Amino acid sequence: MKALLAINVLFWLCASYAYADHNEEVEKFIIAGQAATYDCPKSNITPTLNSYLASDDLAKRQKDRLSLIKSHSLICVGQYSQAQDILDALLDDEAVSKSSALYAGAVYQAGFILDVQENPQRCNYYAEAQDLARDRFSDIYLSAQLGLITVCNQHNTDISVKLGKLYALLEQFLEIGDVAAIAHIHNNIGLLYGSIGQNELAAEQYLKSYHMGLEVYETSNQLATLISAISANMASGDFVAAKENIEIFRKANLGVNTPLTNTWLHYAESRYYFRIEEYENLRNSLLKLHFYLPKVSSKIIHRNAKLYAIALCIHDDDAQCVQSFLAEQEALSNSEHKKFLAKRDYLWVMTHAYFYTGNLKQAQRTFRRYAQVSNQQILDQQHSGRVLGVANLHGQITSLESELEQQEAQKYRSIVLLSLAFILLLAGVYFFVVKRYIKRVSTDALTGLLNERAVIAIMRRLPTAQDGRTNALALIDISNARTVKQKYGHIAEERALTAVSECLHKVTREEDIVGRVGSEQFVVCLRSINESLAREFFERVQNGLADTQFIATVGEKVSIESQMSVYLSVEGLSDIEDVLSDMRDSFVAPKE
Repeated sequence: MKALLAINVLFWLCASYAYADHNEEVEKFIIAGQAATYDCPKSNITPTLNSYLASDDLAKRQKDRLSLIKSHSLICVGQYSQAQDILDALLDDEAVSKSSALYAGAVYQAGFILDVQENPQRCNYYAEAQDLARDRFSDIYLSAQLGLITVCNQHNTDISVKLGKLYALLEQFLEIGDVAAIAHIHNNIGLLYGSIGQNELAAEQYLKSYHMGLEVYETSNQLATLISAISANMASGDFVAAKENIEIFRKANLGVNTPLTNTWLHYAESRYYFRIEEYENLRNSLLKLHFYLPKVSSKIIHRNAKLYAIALCIHDDDAQCVQSFLAEQEALSNSEHKKFLAKRDYLWVMTHAYFYTGNLKQAQRTFRRYAQVSNQQILDQQHSGRVLGVANLHGQITSLESELEQQEAQKYRSIVLLSLAFILLLAGVYFFVVKRYIKRVSTDALTGLLNERAVIAIMRRLPTAQDGRTNALALIDISNARTVKQKYGHIAEERALTAVSECLHKVTREEDIVGRVGSEQFVVCLRSINESLAREFFERVQNGLADTQFIATVGEKVSIESQMSVYLSVEGLSDIEDVLSDMRDSFVAPKE
């Protein structure tokens, strides 16, 4: 009897140790498998993750945490419905503590899925996730905060306030050096720019996020920002950049090759060929896209894939296909139909479909709506100087107007008049608003010189110097600017900088590139000039600055003190940022 009891005890102890070892192994897996909200879990953990979730030997808390990793993984591959089922179970489970990272993470993920679906309820989830994570779970807090800034209170909060908050966050994380968070913030700045039609600026932010993400993100997550950049390229009308980035995406995707990334690739290609009206290429892209569509649950991609297919039906003279599409659209409820009436691609396809079927009355009505939406988008884009976007809209509307005129020139004279008025509006926007805005955003407000962004953009495009000449660059540092500010105040410092700009205006030529590149630094760039002449010229500039004085305070004048670094290159200045950085390093720090 004692022997039997001893055997039972030994068996129980062995089982307990095995269970403890198993749970420790699972705990290590959970810690290694978790990813920040703005990244994705590693794709190679999926088999082990599924195996653990199928096990009956896990503690409930471990199973819940594994479930959250699973829902995160599903979101990253576009399986939103399956992820939502997991999240609903976690959020409805009364045993899950509402003060836990698990619950806060589930709330955030649910908000993210609603965000992808453009559901306004996303803001409620983001607000709850932010409150739950405040001062406790930094990645959840940052992501929820960014979601609230970017997509919520769009009509109640001025865009400058939103941008101010985002750039304040960017500065905060730049000081910390958190590359993953910085990339995440750049992505959200891109989203905000895109939401107000500033698509070229949005593309710049997405590409910053993409390049920074190469260092820290999972490969599949890296491609998310690249596909956003491609969308922004096309929205701005920069199809050359869109095509280049599609090719970058294609190469990067060779190492990823998931249903979601393949869907993104072929969706981007389809959209590109739809926009430039290359129908045979569109046909091939759509064939590939339709293979992957059932494996993702993005309503936007499914909706637009159908639109591109209808454009192909019109091109192929497939009357039954077009009529079926129109019947399907006319059967939509008012609320469903309303969602599409602000989408230009939808209105463009609908107008062509009505043309095709001979319903010119409906074609006219839809065209008017298309013109209104396009007009509003152009007005919204005035603040960002969207030259490419304006040109693209101009081209599409002019093309559509021409087709209307050919169909019924006499009967629908009003359409032609509306179109002419719209073209005049486009011309007005281009010549009076866009050009004026470009000049404003390229100029330093204090000195009237080119600002850093404009200077760098111009110098980056400089061609190689010819015939033994050189491109000559001088970086000028106003050595006593800080001393002036400390002793006399910021108004005196501004007077000093203004005096410098006036001196540079006097001693430089109209064709020289002159600008302010930092609070106390200026550049002068001489294009394709003899080296000896360049050095003489820069010597005159430095002498002129040495002779420059300004009124620091009543009755007291102060002379400008400056340092100059010179860089000569036969080549262009495509690496201008690196050049300026090296030149700055050569300056002697002013004595306190």
